[in-house]
Amino acid sequence: MNDVRIAVLEDLTELMALETSFPEGQRWGESSWRDELMGSNRHVLVCSGPSGLAAAATFSFSGEVVDLHRIVTSTPARRRRLARRLVDAGMVWAREMGANRMLLEVEATNAPALSLYEGAGFHRISERHDYYGPGVHAAVLEREIPAVGEGEPS
Repeated sequence: MNDVRIAVLEDLTELMALETSFPEGQRWGESSWRDELMGSNRHVLVCSGPSGLAAAATFSFSGEVVDLHRIVTSTPARRRRLARRLVDAGMVWAREMGANRMLLEVEATNAPALSLYEGAGFHRISERHDYYGPGVHAAVLEREIPAVGEGEPS
């Protein structure tokens, strides 16, 4: 239970159920998750809980950069370090792909998410105004990925 694994298309229904933990206007639709699952240079990871998927994260690779697109954790599974496990597993994949850094955007006022990412070694490099809508800004965070032999991503 709670093992990290690569998501498959058969997980789509449960991924959509996880989206209900976001406010309605911030939820991804089925086509967005299908694109992540089927897209090239994409990597979708999930953790299972006692009643199905408990958390998911999706990443993409381009050049020397991996972007963390989304992390979603079911409400009952929060505060169990599942999101951190998904970030760490994504960092391993990023290193395997030859990336030298990971980028992400997060709502600038989302203290729990900022704490997660800062604890995983990310730092703020800029802000995108109105990224999530009028007056709702995103913090852009970055983390360097050490080359093989320079230490494990953590």
